Amino acid sequence: MTDKPKIRPSLPTHWYIDADHYERELKAIWYRDWIAVGRFEQIPEPGDYFVTKIGTQQIIVTRDKDNVPRAYHNTCRHRGSIICTELEGRFRNGRIICPYHTWTYGLDGKLLATPFRMESDDFDPGDYPLYDVAVDTWKGFIFVCLDEHPSQTLEQALGEEAKEVESWPLEDMVIVHEEVSVLDCNWKIFWENYNECYHCPRIHPELCKVVPLYAEGIQGHYDQPGWEPKDERDNGEPSVAEGMTTWTVDGISALPELEGLDGKKKAKGMTFATLLGSMYVVGHPQYARSVRLRPLGPETLELTATWFLPPETAAAHPEEVEHLLSLVRLVIAQDGRACEWNQAGLHSHRHTQGVLVPQESGVAWIHDWLRGKLGES
Repeated sequence: MTDKPKIRPSLPTHWYIDADHYERELKAIWYRDWIAVGRFEQIPEPGDYFVTKIGTQQIIVTRDKDNVPRAYHNTCRHRGSIICTELEGRFRNGRIICPYHTWTYGLDGKLLATPFRMESDDFDPGDYPLYDVAVDTWKGFIFVCLDEHPSQTLEQALGEEAKEVESWPLEDMVIVHEEVSVLDCNWKIFWENYNECYHCPRIHPELCKVVPLYAEGIQGHYDQPGWEPKDERDNGEPSVAEGMTTWTVDGISALPELEGLDGKKKAKGMTFATLLGSMYVVGHPQYARSVRLRPLGPETLELTATWFLPPETAAAHPEEVEHLLSLVRLVIAQDGRACEWNQAGLHSHRHTQGVLVPQESGVAWIHDWLRGKLGES
């Protein structure tokens, strides 16, 4: 007889609230891993830039004269002033100029000029380039790694999960809509909610009509005791309802389907790639989307939800975009509200640790991943 699935303890409550523990996670994950920070199309020309913040670290992301992405700490090598005072813009004439004492750098980070500095024999400009940050791209997304000596390449870090959406041409697609929201919750609560559907019957009735299996409170057939795959390609993932093709409020779309998609994945209506801890990507037959997250503090999180279409489809069907957003926008709002409920309840003096029930195996997987990052058993 097969043993029934067991319950297991959740993470300690103080891991979601405590400022010292939050700093520990910043150092172990957000300052060491590859973090998704934006799209290459945000900097379409050499010298275009945007500034992002990871924990306390401000990072400049730009494109050099050879169209190679570059990233630097937003810190002048002179006395540490920030360089970019605006969140986005363009470096005129390919020059990155500190607003304080006018130290001037090239797009390659090299120090080019120090106007008004008194000459001295012991000053070598080559000793003072900008503090560079490892940067790479995947399918049009820009990732940075704040570790001075990354232990993995971006490709190694993304691993097999990135192959889930390999047939979606994200690198050739364009942003048709983007929404940024701030939630009053710890970043882990968002990932926990994302990786279980125990909450779906109550929180997402509209989504459950599109994906009927979610109405059973499970994320996939693999959550059912005794489930076994039908063949080597059966991973137990759910599908959209019969007669539906995608994630919209009615499960259909007038947009043309993307070419070259994996047939079995297209038939399911949604394919997820979970790129812990800063992003997930979802491929649908007609479009793709991503959600990036960025912790703003122990109990605050920024979400950036983005929808993508091929440029020719976006140009030919602008009237379809609102319908495209309909279900996902609603689900994100519902999830955000639930995550904030969860965070607020954690402040009870009596609640020191929760419990995971069997169908929350996805949450347990995230907890194991986190404990591994923190060096805990």
